[in-house]
Amino acid sequence: MRRNTTAIITALFIAEVAVVFESSMLYTALPTLIRQFGDPISAGWLITIHMLIGAAVSVVIGRLGDIYGRKPMILAVLAVAMVGSVISAVTTHFSIVLVGRAMQGFAVAAIPLTIGVIREALPAARVPVAVGLMTTATATGGAVGLVLGGVIVDRFNWHWLFVFSSILLGISWLMVRLTLPARPGIQPAEPVNWIEGVLLVPGIMALLYGFSLSKSHGWSSPQLLGWIAIGVVVLAWWARISLRAKEPFVDLRLLGTRNVAVANGLAAVLSLGTMQVMLVFAPYIQSPKWTMVGLGLTATAAGLAKLPSNVVSLLAGPLTGYFSARTGSRPLVMIGMLMTALGWFASMGMPNSLGEVIALLCVITFGSSVLNAAIYLVLVDSVPTQRTGEAIGMTSVFRGIATAIGAQVVSILLASDTVIAPGGARLTSAAGYHLGMAWIGGVSLLGAILALLLKPVAKAPQADGAVSVT
Repeated sequence: MRRNTTAIITALFIAEVAVVFESSMLYTALPTLIRQFGDPISAGWLITIHMLIGAAVSVVIGRLGDIYGRKPMILAVLAVAMVGSVISAVTTHFSIVLVGRAMQGFAVAAIPLTIGVIREALPAARVPVAVGLMTTATATGGAVGLVLGGVIVDRFNWHWLFVFSSILLGISWLMVRLTLPARPGIQPAEPVNWIEGVLLVPGIMALLYGFSLSKSHGWSSPQLLGWIAIGVVVLAWWARISLRAKEPFVDLRLLGTRNVAVANGLAAVLSLGTMQVMLVFAPYIQSPKWTMVGLGLTATAAGLAKLPSNVVSLLAGPLTGYFSARTGSRPLVMIGMLMTALGWFASMGMPNSLGEVIALLCVITFGSSVLNAAIYLVLVDSVPTQRTGEAIGMTSVFRGIATAIGAQVVSILLASDTVIAPGGARLTSAAGYHLGMAWIGGVSLLGAILALLLKPVAKAPQADGAVSVT
């Protein structure tokens, strides 16, 4: 049993590393991609489309895994993403690279599926630490993406980003195929309402697409408001169908559970703020010294600067799982939020050495890793086993929406005060960085207050795999 447990966790860990690598590998490559495709908007869409697809399909694929089995769904999304990576690797046509990136976004749906596998395949005593390890995998994938992304872009052609991604996805697909148990899903008592299931995807995508237009079109743009309105209408129609169904495909009523609602709120707060960490620090590290802010280093250095914090955070997930089983998740959520707030407010002192930046990133990343693990554990403790993938996928939707909004808010704050470089480019000044850092620190404090609403969870398993909330 121990050998099987270790093999399962290892396969899921590598799968999550592969998924998050795809999400993060382009950040340090953005200047190169801007030069390749001509403007920041086009290059930015290579990140945005991945986020849109990932957020839109996660809840639906998570639910499909609950019903039809999680292993085949993990294999399917990894295969789609691998094909997408190959497509992006072999072309220089922007539209085709974009299609490949959209296909890669399907891999994000593997994350809720992995939590479901852990819950169904591992002994109950091992679940909290294993869930914590999955958040460690997220940090590891981010570190690998940022570091290798910078190295590949600085030394090789940008196509090699997608080559490496396809190789990593192929390895993870093979490990999942060989090690995960093929367990059937739990069929619903009522026939699946496919209209309800499919309707959720265009609603989420329309909403996220609308938010993504804020930077290029402004918040008062008719196009932006129109897409958001379409998303709201479609999601309202879907919600009506879901709430009327005896056994809905995606159960919106889960959000009526206090801890599920608070956990999603915490995920949104984290995405609005701290998850924008490299949006702030990657340009800060590379900002020319004549601006009187930043370190004037390379893209590779920007990626390497994040590496120590990701190594330190390797302990955060397992430790969170260990202590959650003894103290509950609420104090851990508060610790995570307060650590991130401390890191961001300290950053407002404008670190002037790489060592100072690394220390601040260690505090921020450790706190956010604790928080990520605690959020997943709250959800696992609060929903039935057969709804695990759906619940984690729903959280991915909230993360996606909040990330889109947070990225635009932080970008606007960073651009609110700039200095002009030779050639006319505008670079963020110290005042702009102060505003961005203050926003994220303040949002983190709000999350610590929100954590007070979490109810303690009794660790008594019920017949359906849920736990009672007292």
